[in-house]
Amino acid sequence: MDYYKADNGFAYGEENEIPMARITMRPLGDKRIAIDHTYVSPSLRGQGIARKLVMLVVEQVRKEGKLIVPLCSYAQMVLEEDPELSKLIAN
Repeated sequence: MDYYKADNGFAYGEENEIPMARITMRPLGDKRIAIDHTYVSPSLRGQGIARKLVMLVVEQVRKEGKLIVPLCSYAQMVLEEDPELSKLIAN
């Protein structure tokens, strides 16, 4: 299993199968991306997979020079607990 780019976000699992974990996002204009939802299968929880999915979005946002609107409470928590990541939250 591995992380990969999926429609509207990133996923974890086998690329041609139903993902075991997923983060969904969507553009909000030219400068912002909303993180809508993060999901990890119960059998995989507690392994840092959701955090890694958030970090994949962070990596993309940094490359594109955008900001994040964290509509997902988990993504918001991850971004807010790190001062560097909190700079990426759109006001």
